[in-house]
Amino acid sequence: MSKKYQDMLNQRIEQTVMEWSAKDAVTEDECYRFFHGLKGTAGTIGLTALSEQADNALSVLKEDGKRVFTTNEWRQFFTPSQADVFMQEAAAIDQLEELQDEMEVHFSEIPFILIIERDVEFIKRMKSFLEEQEFQVITAMTLGKGLEHYYDLSPDLLMVDLDLLSEGEDGLISEMMKKARKDLTPITLVSSELTDEKRIAAYETGMLDVIGKPINENIIIPFLKNRLYQRNMILGQIRNDFLTGALKRDCLDKEILNVTKKLVEGEMESAVFAMIDLDHFKNVNDSYGHPAGDEVLKAFAKIITEMKDPSDKLIRFGGEEFSVVIPNATYEEAEVKIQTWRNAFNAHIFTSGEQEFNVRFSAGLLEWHGIMHTKEILESADKALYYAKEKGRNCTVRYTEVIRLQLAEEQMVLIIVDDDELVREMLKDHFERRGKVGGRSVKVQAYANGVDFLQGEWYEAGRKYMILLDGMMPKMDGIEVLSKLREAYGTKNILVSMLTARQGDQEVERALGLGADDYMVKPFNVREVASRIDRMMERMFS
Repeated sequence: MSKKYQDMLNQRIEQTVMEWSAKDAVTEDECYRFFHGLKGTAGTIGLTALSEQADNALSVLKEDGKRVFTTNEWRQFFTPSQADVFMQEAAAIDQLEELQDEMEVHFSEIPFILIIERDVEFIKRMKSFLEEQEFQVITAMTLGKGLEHYYDLSPDLLMVDLDLLSEGEDGLISEMMKKARKDLTPITLVSSELTDEKRIAAYETGMLDVIGKPINENIIIPFLKNRLYQRNMILGQIRNDFLTGALKRDCLDKEILNVTKKLVEGEMESAVFAMIDLDHFKNVNDSYGHPAGDEVLKAFAKIITEMKDPSDKLIRFGGEEFSVVIPNATYEEAEVKIQTWRNAFNAHIFTSGEQEFNVRFSAGLLEWHGIMHTKEILESADKALYYAKEKGRNCTVRYTEVIRLQLAEEQMVLIIVDDDELVREMLKDHFERRGKVGGRSVKVQAYANGVDFLQGEWYEAGRKYMILLDGMMPKMDGIEVLSKLREAYGTKNILVSMLTARQGDQEVERALGLGADDYMVKPFNVREVASRIDRMMERMFS
């Protein structure tokens, strides 16, 4: 496959040289745009020497430069050995292709860190360094956005700018600290001007770790691993979820295996597994605040716990999603139980200030009778839950063969918006062959520019989207596309990762400020991009 894209790139270079040769002169901004694209594209398909050559050209060019280059002047940006370098690298890549295809990332084993920091240079440097050390990193530049990511993505550790924290709103700080204590999430404060007064103030609020900038890279990795190890050791000894009292996700496999064993031994004929999701829960958080959302979760678990049979096991699967293992039950019996729970929960009135509201839930069921892989049980119930939501929510749906057929339409949508045909087609081809992101089937769409994307008929309410958005495009810049996207559709169910090869911090800062969830610097490895998207979508949409 790599040969196809290498040939496309080579043809593009030859065509550009021919077009420029036919002109009397070439403008600086035209040169910049060409080498900007070449740097990202060549690096993405593994042609590092060619990418470095383009980067050297960019170092003496300006994006908005007004200079005009004659043929002899612009030819200095191309080396005579360019074609030889191209072919040598292409051969090396082809030898690695099959081995890389066989690699598989285990998402649960990758530490996940949230950096809340306003210093863009620190974000870029630390994010790049930690990802090289096999951490996954997500970033935010404000406490508000950071708290939103904290609730949505459940990071394992927070790294927070001490000055940003000290200048932040008391309510946000209190909420973050309260959640960190409940979840046993370590918080590491960092500051470029670390005084004794700042340390004392941080320790008095309950913080354990305060470190100064610049961060010693030789120390930070064992330090983070130490904190994560301590957290995992404690969490491993705790059976119940802190917030709701339901069993933790770690208990799910054991509960399913216990029931399956009894089915095999003939102690019961059937059992039902239920996946339950609170409807429009993000709207609760957005409208009434995350503390109100926590109260909804606690109330739901309390109602179910009080009404269920002792043998039924309520498990917090993640976020607003729960599961219930119902032994010695049929579809009909489980449906009666769940409807009783629904009636009680629907009648519960929640309050936020002077406002009152209700919350509903959807459920997907699977009945099983003997040996069945846990993953298949989860996926089947999850598909039934998905169909319950498609039907309008606040209902219970069984997993049947009919549902399997009705779910032929893909659940996840991955959209690539990039004017570089080579990068666009390569990403599209990779994900279509792969068939899944975040453990779910995927439909891939691609657009050559932001205008076509925004005007396209791609959006369906309720679907989940991952958008890879190029930062530099003709017609409309990626930053403007991002702004219009968020204005039109908000943030619900839409993850955006900016693709950038621009030099400096301005684009990254603007992208994060406008609501980008992540950014990736070109050049990138397509398989690494896929793994990164998997982890983000698993956490956000699990």
